[in-house]
Amino acid sequence: MKKFLLATILISLSVMCFGQEVETVSERFHYRYLKKEQTKEQIQKDNEERQRNWQEELEAMKANLAEGQRVSDNVKVEVLTDAQPPDLIVSVAYETLNLSEEADDYALGKYTIQSSNACMLMCNFLKNKLENDLSEYLKEGTKVDVKITGATDGVPIRSKIAYKGEYGEFTDKPITLNGVPYNMTVTQKTGVTTNGQLAFLRTQGVEDFLKTQVESLKHTENTFQEFAVENKEKGGGYRRVSVEMTIHDAFVDVEPEKTEKP
Repeated sequence: MKKFLLATILISLSVMCFGQEVETVSERFHYRYLKKEQTKEQIQKDNEERQRNWQEELEAMKANLAEGQRVSDNVKVEVLTDAQPPDLIVSVAYETLNLSEEADDYALGKYTIQSSNACMLMCNFLKNKLENDLSEYLKEGTKVDVKITGATDGVPIRSKIAYKGEYGEFTDKPITLNGVPYNMTVTQKTGVTTNGQLAFLRTQGVEDFLKTQVESLKHTENTFQEFAVENKEKGGGYRRVSVEMTIHDAFVDVEPEKTEKP
């Protein structure tokens, strides 16, 4: 009996000491979580390749547009991707290279995405990527932050522009106007009387497209932020929209990489 008790005590002491040693060793490490079986450098390399390929695809899509949807060579549409583990950031935007030439963008007073061939190209490209290349990152419940910036040029609105209520009624909706917080109101009754309202509605055209036309965003948790910009300069090149999307925890499927603390 004494031998049994002694053996039990020795085993217990061994387990305690072993557990203590494991804890001591683990305290000397911290973990950097990267995409499974990848280093941070590999993730960045893959991201650079993704961006190159996407830009080529975007240029090809632009070149193959139907006659009524064509975008001028004077308009540059650009896609940027930025891997910041655990998040992935995707941005799409366009600009007019020579402001004295054709801009192929929103006509004065227009706000629907169908009013801008460049905006339609940008939205359709983004839809394609979200539903295909990025679908693996957009699992059920994934958090996605979407920032949409709409801009107008400096041509003042002389008379009220009718708002048909395509995107709903907005009363004191918190947005950012010209870089500062602002409560935006646009209803069918108020119509559009300021360039700030017009810029805001341009963001709403893109937001509505993303909410209703992109299947992969219908099961994610999306947060939208609207930024309206009233440019002082005049010309079609200042009437545009851009989108930035942050897909949170895109690189959450990971294995720990151990690095000793300094």
